[in-house]
Amino acid sequence: MANLRPSVLLIAVLISGPRLDPAQANVNSAAEALQWSGYTWKLTIGGMAGVAKGNPANVSVDPSGYLHLRIVNREGTYSASELFTAGKLGFGTYQWQIEGSIDKMDSTAVLGLFNYGAAAGIGVDGENEIDIEFSQWNDTCGGCNADFTFYPATGQKHLGPMEDNFSYDPKGSTLTTARFEWSSTRIVGTIMSGLQPMGTTANVLQTLTFAPPEFETRIPQVPLPLAMNFWCFRATPSSNQEVIVRSFQFVPALDSAPQGAPVPAH
Repeated sequence: MANLRPSVLLIAVLISGPRLDPAQANVNSAAEALQWSGYTWKLTIGGMAGVAKGNPANVSVDPSGYLHLRIVNREGTYSASELFTAGKLGFGTYQWQIEGSIDKMDSTAVLGLFNYGAAAGIGVDGENEIDIEFSQWNDTCGGCNADFTFYPATGQKHLGPMEDNFSYDPKGSTLTTARFEWSSTRIVGTIMSGLQPMGTTANVLQTLTFAPPEFETRIPQVPLPLAMNFWCFRATPSSNQEVIVRSFQFVPALDSAPQGAPVPAH
């Protein structure tokens, strides 16, 4: 799903536990496509994670080139938003810069930043997925507001994910940087305060390094589609929600990138 050249991601939440895994997300082959941030994205129509269906009308790009993701109530029915890159991204660093109080969204709202192999027929649900998620999971996760969840490689679903639910405190800042670094042997998830450039680990709020000895089975080993979604866990929110994504940045690993180069948009 993607592009070899770096591009940067800024998210602004305007409004805003156990869970349905975003791995349940489904990309309809007839979904509308969007060119944004150097990538071709497919917009989910219908079935996706949570209790609200995906609606392409909830995804738009404004005159400044910023991507808007929404959870919207139209005539009493809520719908959500989701998009997947049309190509695949492999080993490297994935980074999102976020503006807004994403630690205090409606408790039912979930902002997912993840790759997911099953969207391209690579393994099945519960495999080949790396997530950073911001959510209170409808108050079911003991006070958490974010998590790192890393699923195993193809054929290893029985191993289950490595999951870390946590609560982070931005200390009054509405600017957050979210990043995961993926190689064949480890995944490092990091949440930082402020808008941090690639390569910097300043103002770290939460980090997790997953480097299991059995890395070939516990860590995805092939390029995967990348996705962003904004959805409803178990219930719909009390009001419409919106996230603004200014850009997304991916820097491929120079020494360990798997085969299957990302395809840039034209």
